[in-house]
Amino acid sequence: MSMRGDETLPPPDFEAAPLPANEAARTQRVHRSGVMDVRQEDRYQIYVDMARLITACPVAYTGLLDEDRQFFLAKDFDGQFDVTELARPLTLCQYALGSTQPMIVPDLREHPKLKTNRLVTAPPNWVFWGAYPLVTQDGLVLGTLCTADYTPRIMEPRQVQGMQSLANNLVLLLTLQMQERDAITERMAKLAAYFHRTHPDLRPAELEAFLSLCSGQPLDKQWLDRLAQWDIVTLAGKTPELTALGRTIQAEHGLHAATFRRQTAEQKTSIDIENLFAMID
Repeated sequence: MSMRGDETLPPPDFEAAPLPANEAARTQRVHRSGVMDVRQEDRYQIYVDMARLITACPVAYTGLLDEDRQFFLAKDFDGQFDVTELARPLTLCQYALGSTQPMIVPDLREHPKLKTNRLVTAPPNWVFWGAYPLVTQDGLVLGTLCTADYTPRIMEPRQVQGMQSLANNLVLLLTLQMQERDAITERMAKLAAYFHRTHPDLRPAELEAFLSLCSGQPLDKQWLDRLAQWDIVTLAGKTPELTALGRTIQAEHGLHAATFRRQTAEQKTSIDIENLFAMID
């Protein structure tokens, strides 16, 4: 089966889903998430693996949908094909964007809208399909967490509940990442504005050196010399250190080394493994 991401024309008899009423706000949030086109499958693969365990389905995938396409955060298509995205008109998931409730289809061949989709009519010939919306706290559906099989299926209530919990956990991760990214952007903008007012000739490399010193990262002495001229850094000791002025700037902009270490730790432990495995009990 050809599954090129640049295929945009649906089969003649496959009808596109109506746009959600909140489509503009929904797609804006999708773009704001910052994950479209960012290949981080290792971060999200556990959700796909857990979805397969919960449902016993051979296929599972998760992704966000913008105006034009579905970008897969992680996927296991059972070796049938390997794509990073799919044109939105070709997707099943476009039909799951209009509701915050799961869309579970025991037999796609009998569904009036989805039975003509290429995923059903041609290899891999999916029969069962379940989509669990990734819903933000304010009710925007960013994408889906899905499972599929080649035979009809009925999901038990505990499986549906487990999948909903898994989808909610994924949304929480995406939300925390987005909030952290927004906070960092705001913090950096304020820091850049401060230095622009106080040191208009500051170069980006010098700002990077200041941030490196704040975070305990390796330093470029060439740029630290300039910061020392402004009494932001002292080079008197064995290692560069922030002066009183430098520490004041650091504190005012929330740039303590502990903050950087905490952010790194949160990225590495953002998924509570025990809680996820509890979903299949």
